[in-house]
Amino acid sequence: MTDLVFHTAHLPRPLEVASLRRVAESLARSTAPRPVVFELRADDAGVHHLVGAAPESINQLTQLISSSIVDARTTKAGARGTLSTVRRVELSGGLPIKTDDVEASAHAIYSALSARKRGEVVALQVVLGAAHSPQLVPDKVASPAQQSLWHTLTTGPAPASAEVRRRMKTRAAQATIRTTIRIGVTAATPARRQHLTLTLFAALQGLEAPGATLRLITEQAGAFNAATLSRRPSGRLSVDEVVAFLGWPLGDDDLPGLPSTHPRRIAPPETLSSSDGVFATSNSPGIDRLVGITATARLQHTVVTGPTGSGKSMVLARLALDDIAAGRPLVLVDPKRQLVDYIVDHAPADAAGRIVILDAADDRPVGFNPLDTKGRPADVVVDGILSSLKAVFHDGWGPRTEDLLHAGLLTLARAGDARDEPYTLIDLPRLLTDAAFRRSVIGAVANDQTLSSFWAGFEEMSVGQRAAVIGPPMNKLRKFVLRPNVAAVLGQSRPAFRLRDVFREGTHAVLVPLNDALLGPGAAQLLGSLIVAEVWMATLERAAETEPTKRPGMVFVDEVQQFLNLPTSIADALATSRSYGVGWHLAHQFRDQLSPAMRSAFDANARSKVVFALGPDDARDMARMAPRLVVEDFQSLAPYEIYATLVDRGAPSWWFSAKTLPPEKPTGHGDLIRRASRDHYGRAATNEVPQPTSEPPRAEAGSHRRARRA
Repeated sequence: MTDLVFHTAHLPRPLEVASLRRVAESLARSTAPRPVVFELRADDAGVHHLVGAAPESINQLTQLISSSIVDARTTKAGARGTLSTVRRVELSGGLPIKTDDVEASAHAIYSALSARKRGEVVALQVVLGAAHSPQLVPDKVASPAQQSLWHTLTTGPAPASAEVRRRMKTRAAQATIRTTIRIGVTAATPARRQHLTLTLFAALQGLEAPGATLRLITEQAGAFNAATLSRRPSGRLSVDEVVAFLGWPLGDDDLPGLPSTHPRRIAPPETLSSSDGVFATSNSPGIDRLVGITATARLQHTVVTGPTGSGKSMVLARLALDDIAAGRPLVLVDPKRQLVDYIVDHAPADAAGRIVILDAADDRPVGFNPLDTKGRPADVVVDGILSSLKAVFHDGWGPRTEDLLHAGLLTLARAGDARDEPYTLIDLPRLLTDAAFRRSVIGAVANDQTLSSFWAGFEEMSVGQRAAVIGPPMNKLRKFVLRPNVAAVLGQSRPAFRLRDVFREGTHAVLVPLNDALLGPGAAQLLGSLIVAEVWMATLERAAETEPTKRPGMVFVDEVQQFLNLPTSIADALATSRSYGVGWHLAHQFRDQLSPAMRSAFDANARSKVVFALGPDDARDMARMAPRLVVEDFQSLAPYEIYATLVDRGAPSWWFSAKTLPPEKPTGHGDLIRRASRDHYGRAATNEVPQPTSEPPRAEAGSHRRARRA
């Protein structure tokens, strides 16, 4: 007989009885390979499900399994190893065994396998031979139960009862297969070998029924090792009986010796990239491949959800480093600085000069002036700045404050355009408190009737009235804008690098660490929100490009709920960004951090989703989006394990499981990259940051009338 070839079957959990029944039904057909071997083997390496067939038939068998059981796959097995003691299981009595609770039978089998000790092997082997077609059972048939010879000779065979006929018809209605069942063990002593054999046999005896009993027959070990059909088979088993004896992991319950049913392991689609944007590796049994997402697919946006320490930052870092290596422009906002430090320390040497680190805590910070509106509609820019201020100053924000800041910002923007030298946000407190400075600014917008009317009314106020109007916004502005490190960034009128050009020039990576321990939480949120608003404006400017999607730009925002405060709806912003070739990668800890509008926008428009272990509420929401997963799956993910659905060939893939890649060794070029950022784009240490005047207006008689005339 030709030696059989064995493969390891990697089976999904939970495994349904219907799926395994499809396999058995296929093997009962005349075109199925013969013989077929199923072997359940427990050793020091774990529990293995082996399938074997002749070399010319093994591919047919493995394809049958993978097509009948969703997510099942096979890989070629190593040497099986010989067993020293073998017993054949014989079925007698002529009636079918119990098949109404095969899940309980499977649990008993795995419990028996767990009785082994280190160095011992226990195995259950089922060899399938010739198949027989279904048959009819006559209404009157003799009982298959054994009776005495004298009774048979004198009265004839006893007729089968109605219950026996029902059981016989149930078996006869199915195809049957000549089956050999064996138990094989290896242990150090005869007593242990007998104990292991009887323990597993006792688990199988749970399948016995009236008129269907099992017994053990001694057999040569070579028969098990060669997996041959016995000349005297264990019996002709129906499809349901074969399923019961296979011992495959049926049902939802956890089984001894096997990984937990949850989280479910699902293989990623084979069409997903394994070279571009790689950030994880499959953890589905039998699948060893990297998981990534192409730059084009990322234009449909990505949202990453998971608690602190779960691994969100590593996903963002991997994707950002892929962009840097490919020369794609990007902006990354990090609410701490560990993510920025990791990227800088792992970037290639040729990224020096292309990576811009906009760090307010640096002694030579890169500047950022959101009021540089040359060539832009000042109203739109100011709307973005106002949205950021409103998000940070939400307590005590009212119509009067909004009206005053809107007029002040719009005046500074248009006056800066008029004089061809932009003002900065640091000039806003001066505009409100310094009459001389205010006169010099509003003179440049005298032709704007709306602004002129506003400032005329402002100047007509008494000193007390004016102090009451500017008091609330000044309290807020002083707290954040006048911090020395924030002012060093926002006070640069013409920074060496303009953030608004990040997508236009095409190769820069702007990394923004916002360490709130150094900046203060409010100042960090304000600076981050202003930067995100500027990135949104830079995205809109890509409308002038002919085919912007051919030159993708990327945006990364961690703790997105703090910084995504745009003057338009998030859903519209994501849809517009996609058409303009900008992909957003948004991370947060849990869904309650997001506003209802933001949650809805992410669900609908961020078509790639990466999810770490979740709490009950978030797990329930995500399970609604993942038909093959349940709440327990999302809740039971181990650290660094994920479920994900990624855009693949223009549409989201099915949800699959994976494990994020661990950190790598630094490239050693971090100091070079930091130095290049300071030298090329940082403010020289000798430059002075403009200091606003914070003194209140003087109570000088008639000053408001003179200011109005001026």
